[in-house]
Amino acid sequence: MGRMKGQSASSGLSRGSAYIHKEVNLSFERIIIKDPSVEIVRLQEALQSAKNELEVLQEELTSGLGAEFGHIFRAHITMIEDEDFTSEIIEIIQNQHLCAEAALDDIFSQYVELFSALGKDDYNQQRLLDLTDVYKRVLRNLLGLRESNLASIPKNSIIVATDLLPSDTALMNKEHVLGIITEKGGVTSHVAILAKSLGIPAAVGVVGIEGLSSGVDIILDTRSIDGANICIQPNQEELASFAIQKKQYEERLESFQQAKGKSAITLDGRTIELSANVGSLNDVTSVLEFGAKSVGLLRSEFFFLQSRELPDEETQYAFYKSVVEEFSPGMVVMRTLDIGGDKEVACLPLPSEGNPFLGLRGIRLCLKHRDVFKTQLRAMLRAAVHGNVHIMFPMVASVVELREAKSLLHECELELQNEGVAFNANIEVGVMIETPAAVMIADILAQECDFMSIGTNDLTQYILCADRINEHVSRYYRTWSPAIFRAIQIIVERAHAQNKWVGVCGELGGSPLAIPVLVGLGIDELSVTGNMLPEITALVRSLNYEECKKIAGQVLSLETEAEVKTFLQKNLYI
Repeated sequence: MGRMKGQSASSGLSRGSAYIHKEVNLSFERIIIKDPSVEIVRLQEALQSAKNELEVLQEELTSGLGAEFGHIFRAHITMIEDEDFTSEIIEIIQNQHLCAEAALDDIFSQYVELFSALGKDDYNQQRLLDLTDVYKRVLRNLLGLRESNLASIPKNSIIVATDLLPSDTALMNKEHVLGIITEKGGVTSHVAILAKSLGIPAAVGVVGIEGLSSGVDIILDTRSIDGANICIQPNQEELASFAIQKKQYEERLESFQQAKGKSAITLDGRTIELSANVGSLNDVTSVLEFGAKSVGLLRSEFFFLQSRELPDEETQYAFYKSVVEEFSPGMVVMRTLDIGGDKEVACLPLPSEGNPFLGLRGIRLCLKHRDVFKTQLRAMLRAAVHGNVHIMFPMVASVVELREAKSLLHECELELQNEGVAFNANIEVGVMIETPAAVMIADILAQECDFMSIGTNDLTQYILCADRINEHVSRYYRTWSPAIFRAIQIIVERAHAQNKWVGVCGELGGSPLAIPVLVGLGIDELSVTGNMLPEITALVRSLNYEECKKIAGQVLSLETEAEVKTFLQKNLYI
């Protein structure tokens, strides 16, 4: 019957029946009430019910996918617990004698206006989605309505929705979902992140979904970096083509499993260290099943995201130790606390900033909160006794920051030595290259660190001046820009001149289309999500390093992102 286009948020190929997800009708009447105390009690009960629901969601998502997903609902709970938020609603009820629904709506509208005034380029636009989720949850409880969730979705469904709130994706029956299509959202939205982690094809920014109805046959193809292709009510020819492509796609996925656990060595003998990104204990189990032998990025935010209290040294040490022992003798690269920007934690409130991506985040936050930083460094040094630990500092933009961080690390070593606590001082110390400044002084940084890992997500954002979570500038966030590959070339050349190794831990490192270029540019290590390990291993083992150098040279000579993508898709897609 027709075709639709959108952005590919999670790669895959599937066919299923459209499941139109519609929100509960939350309409209400603005009523003037006689007894404000009754409405205040109703409000407090609704807030408590909403909080109870969110706590269940947080627990389920944390246990199922990890704390980096569960913390979404920790942020929602924090909003509900905000005394100022509650007081503002109660004040309207008391002063204007409005029903609780109307008072809640008025305060929500004020916050919407506030967030909107912060500007389209501000990350607070993403927070507006969280606020909307909380508002609708409390309002639904006030109205006494049951939650319309995706837990009972039929088998073989492709979800079609204007947008999916974090709670929608958390509650959906993942076993029955073959794909996700939304009108709103971006490639870094909650929906996209969750879909990638579950291996579910997802398309966002799709126009025209209001014309679809439940039960319609849909083919969803999100394999191309140029965007998602959606076929509605496919004819016999299209079904036949899909059957062939699906068979080839599944055979290709199956072939990757044969490479699971093998070394990533090119046909002409160049070895690429292939590691996994890990964010929680759940991830450890998962990536080991995919054949991981080392960790290229351990996100140490794990305990900070799930707790309202700062995690102490013993708690952190126990976690780091368990990860290190699981992967020994393989390396575990521990990134020190990286919050700020789009990541907030309840246990370490951050100041409100007009542009938090350029504010107090990464190493800057660690150097400001030195007690928190040193507690973490001590735990890491102690865990290093049990295996091959590397420590990495995020968002370094100056050698001064690196020196300050190393000085604090040395302080921790002296403290542990004086206390008679076992630790390992012979560990490699590295930096994440995420800022243009770090690229330009890579030679200076290389003199004072042991390795570099390129965080391509933030590096792309900062080089191109395009907020990576802002859908309004998504067209300017060009993952395949020649500027990014030229930056990687500079980093590798300057690091190798100092005999230091270079890795990639951003999403570009997990993109099969980019692997030949990265290998050709001389990248020594790739750290990817666990489910990509078999495919990337198989791909590296099929490549010739000398040919990859020619491919990289060709990419560096191109002028636009479109030219890069066309060249790679035409010549290299496997």
